[in-house]
Amino acid sequence: MRPELSQYKHLSAGKVREIYEIDEHHILMVASDRISAYDFILDTEIPDKGRVLTAMSQFFFDAIDFPNHLAGPIDDPRIPEEVLGRAMICKKLNMMPFEC
Repeated sequence: MRPELSQYKHLSAGKVREIYEIDEHHILMVASDRISAYDFILDTEIPDKGRVLTAMSQFFFDAIDFPNHLAGPIDDPRIPEEVLGRAMICKKLNMMPFEC
């Protein structure tokens, strides 16, 4: 289920993430509790999966000293309360369309 964040424009939905536009240079990436297997989204969700994915991402982005797409802390005031803990402010970059 997609969070309704009226203050931001919804740009796209992936298998487990929703992307919203904050401004011309930043996006909000929201991790959901959805499960994806072989590019198929299952009906069942895992409670707090989005929070765990976001925390793991934040941990490794902090641990690895390498430029990345993050543009704010995990508790950035631009993150709406209803998605706090499972969303990240990111730089708006050109996507390279491939998957590992």
